[in-house]
Amino acid sequence: MKTRTLRLLAILLALAFFATACGGESDVDSATSSTDDGVDDPVDDPVDDPVDDPVDDPVDVPVDGEPNIYDDPRDGVFDEFQATYDRGSHPFTQVDAVCLPHDAAENRVDSGSGISADEVNIGHIRSRLEDAVSLGFGIPIGDPKEMFEVFVDYVNSECDGIRGRQINLGYAEADLLGADVEASRNQACLAMTEDHNSVIVMNSSGFQGSANLCIVEEQETSFISTQGQTEEFMVRGEDRLISLSMTLEESLRFMANDLIQSGALDGHSLGTAAPNTPGQAEAVEEGLVNTLRDAGFDIVFDVIDCQGGTICSGGVPQSVTNMADADVDVFFNVMNILTAPGYIAEMVAQGYEPGDVQFYATDFNSQTSELVSGQIANNVEAGELYNGAIIIDFRTTGEYRNDGYEPNPFAVECNRVYTENNPSGNVHDWTDEGDSAYGMVGSVCSILRIAFRAIYDAGENPTVEEIQNALTNLGPIDNNALAPASIRPGKTQSADVIQTLDYTFPCDLPLPFTRSSGDPICITGREDFRPAPR
Repeated sequence: MKTRTLRLLAILLALAFFATACGGESDVDSATSSTDDGVDDPVDDPVDDPVDDPVDDPVDVPVDGEPNIYDDPRDGVFDEFQATYDRGSHPFTQVDAVCLPHDAAENRVDSGSGISADEVNIGHIRSRLEDAVSLGFGIPIGDPKEMFEVFVDYVNSECDGIRGRQINLGYAEADLLGADVEASRNQACLAMTEDHNSVIVMNSSGFQGSANLCIVEEQETSFISTQGQTEEFMVRGEDRLISLSMTLEESLRFMANDLIQSGALDGHSLGTAAPNTPGQAEAVEEGLVNTLRDAGFDIVFDVIDCQGGTICSGGVPQSVTNMADADVDVFFNVMNILTAPGYIAEMVAQGYEPGDVQFYATDFNSQTSELVSGQIANNVEAGELYNGAIIIDFRTTGEYRNDGYEPNPFAVECNRVYTENNPSGNVHDWTDEGDSAYGMVGSVCSILRIAFRAIYDAGENPTVEEIQNALTNLGPIDNNALAPASIRPGKTQSADVIQTLDYTFPCDLPLPFTRSSGDPICITGREDFRPAPR
């Protein structure tokens, strides 16, 4: 039971943050019986054959060449990004409509595998989080399977699909637990590529390991995922692997460069400890350690032993001793949901007190998620030591705590469509504490819109290769937070900005992240968004 629980938590840490931008934080709650699982250098947006006069157009869009630019009330880099994004009358770029009715293409023919004259195939892979309910875990993010289905049905019925082709949504599940998880993921890959002939496969619930390469490398199919990927996977995917997150290496590199340029590290003794989970220590070394050393900084870099599992405790006491002996007063947290609490508690045990060390983190191992980093505070003294940690990342965690916050119009419209059309009667509200389903609706909606846009932009009788090319050349895209994000050749990880976020324990801000025991924690951004230093 313990081994299965640890394996589960390893996966949960990768899922926990995907839906947080608009709907509170994900939570682990034994009472939850969720049946699903679980947020990004603009270029010109290519639009083929935009529709001039949509039939029964539900929104007003500029005509006669007038630019259609969304005025983001957050100003700054948000408005600068939107200025690059002329939405025109494109049926799949409006902020206040999931789709616009548009003319069907004439003389449609079968144009490729998964593309008939009347249908185009896409696929959804979902990890089976419900497998964990019997162990007492659940994440309240709603039902992503239903969300995908509702938006596909809506576009098919309200907008006659894409240029007259109905969208044929395939579905596969991947196991969350058990000895054959990797095999299950690869089976899901084959089900959506070989069996369903999907032109694009999508996932909003976390999908790890070699199955990513099964889709993009072996099957040469485009894959849109919320999960951060290694730079090796991105290269091997040849622009077919689309990630709404930054790569693992660059998330650390961006933080390091940002801190170097600000002078925040000058005069300090630096340290980090990475788990030997396959690929992670290498990513930490490449993205963080080498970046700092190339800039002239020394850093104590330890690798701690996970013994093939999830909780990495091998060598932790000696590693903390190494930090103390080197007078480390800046520590980079790159550990997972199970390892970071024990490591930081060991720092307390060896004499570190609040104020002795400044912690920094990114979303590496999901440390931008309140669910994940909140576990550090299970030990109150460890939480007090970690209080004041600074996170540098693209995510908008805690944005809903800002004075006057209102969800953006895209998130509002996506949730309206889902609420009015889902057969289960689900209604999600961003003000519901601990409920991330509102944000997951927006995430699924944004993933599908990326796919729909690429299929539309590929033309009237597109081939699979033309759809892949259109997807790679979308330029600016909409994510559920409407944060600056773009896709272009050679950069198919979409996030284009970073901000500084603060970890507070205990937290008395509105809508705090309430843990199962103890005082709440909060992660809240400073809203100092700036371009990602690529």
